[in-house]
Amino acid sequence: MIVHFVNHTNISLEKTSDNFRFSSAVAAFGMVLRDSKFKGKANYEDIINLANAAKGKDEEGYRSEFVKLVKNASLLSGLVKR
Repeated sequence: MIVHFVNHTNISLEKTSDNFRFSSAVAAFGMVLRDSKFKGKANYEDIINLANAAKGKDEEGYRSEFVKLVKNASLLSGLVKR
């Protein structure tokens, strides 16, 4: 059995890497789409802002495509009646 203790430290989101912040935006998007109880106050606008701020070098354009996807989902969510 391998045991590894993890130190708990709080790091502000602004001090994390672009990759961490972008993956956080992707995770939040999944939770918003599923209306997860864990989404907290996440919303499409916050996800778009976080992803845009964390694009970094987007040589292949995948991160820009993700932002477009979130924008489209945001527009469509206004059309869906629950």
